[in-house]
Amino acid sequence: MTTNVPAHLTWPPLTYLGWPLLVFMAAVVIVRYIFFNTSQYETFLNHSLAFILAGNLLSEGAVEDFLAYHQILTPTAAQQLAWTAMIFTTAEFMGFITLWSRSSPKETRRRHRYHRIAAIVLAAGFLIAATPARAAGQPLEAFGGWSTVLAWALLAGMLVALSIRLLRMSIKELTRPNAKRQERLIAAGGLAIGITVGTTGIDAVVLAACEELGWIHSIDYRLTVNGYSPFWESVATCLLASVPALLALLARTGLNSTSRHWRQLQPLRNSMADAVPESAFELKAPSSRRQKTLLDLHQTTIQIRDAILQLRAYFPDIDPAEANQCYQRYLAPTGQPEAAHHALQLAHAIHAKSSNVTPTPLDAAAIIKSRSTNLEQETAELLRLAKCWPHAQSAVEQARRRTLLPAFAD
Repeated sequence: MTTNVPAHLTWPPLTYLGWPLLVFMAAVVIVRYIFFNTSQYETFLNHSLAFILAGNLLSEGAVEDFLAYHQILTPTAAQQLAWTAMIFTTAEFMGFITLWSRSSPKETRRRHRYHRIAAIVLAAGFLIAATPARAAGQPLEAFGGWSTVLAWALLAGMLVALSIRLLRMSIKELTRPNAKRQERLIAAGGLAIGITVGTTGIDAVVLAACEELGWIHSIDYRLTVNGYSPFWESVATCLLASVPALLALLARTGLNSTSRHWRQLQPLRNSMADAVPESAFELKAPSSRRQKTLLDLHQTTIQIRDAILQLRAYFPDIDPAEANQCYQRYLAPTGQPEAAHHALQLAHAIHAKSSNVTPTPLDAAAIIKSRSTNLEQETAELLRLAKCWPHAQSAVEQARRRTLLPAFAD
């Protein structure tokens, strides 16, 4: 397996993307070992990525030429070591999946010893079975022979086992009721990788055996697939592994969901603080950085809710027909009729309070009630209200101007 296969088989984009993507893989491995290597999960994953990087470097044509020129390894030996690196990659990732399946750390370490022993045995068996091809200086795909079929079978053993475990894990995550969108996307990526890995491993054995039986001629096809499939599987795996680093970067720059939601609620919070100054308490001064914490977000939601509770005595009894007319005119773009109604009540209440209207007891049905049970639901509810808030303010202001015009005319 050489990533840069002969010119007539080369896919042009790979010619330009090969080294940049290898540099990306190396960056992911380095960053993860430095910043994301504190748990057993991360250790297993980082070891897997390191073997992935080693295998892809060994299968890079320029690296093979360098090793051959300095008489370190022949290109064929480098290619076969790249395949063995895949075996050890699989073994390390099996440890990650074992831990993910909620096995205890002690049980995971015990089972992982067997994974590593199996990887050593399979790698040794693979190199022994591939010796004739290595001695002839030919890729396994081109050399043929039943020893090559055995080599592919030994290589596929761990790949198929990993594929089955990865598919189970991904399907379990995808069908988990409380899984978040981000977790489902990662699980979908894992599902795609699992299918690809398992298919590649089985195809290698089946096609090699069919070639020996004279049923098909697939050498060119296998050279192409084996030259690119592991490489792009590696890129996809590194992309998934880079997610924690990307999320950390987004958090630092204030682009994570917590920081974004905090900023989206600030216009509503500021309006509430202006209308009810006593609601603007500070449990903690908000961070001056773009990155906001859950405490910052929680404090904002509390301030908004406290102001709403203090304004409830000013809520007007809005006529449904008038509310619907106002919604169609000003608030329809929000697509949130219930939130729009509540925002309209709140805007009227602020106007009434600023006009020194005497507060009156209000029927409980008119009070904005929250059905949220946690910070995530509370934030989502207030974000719907915040989306309608500018439109509700405009609607109330327009209504106030219409009522003032006749007085000015008189």
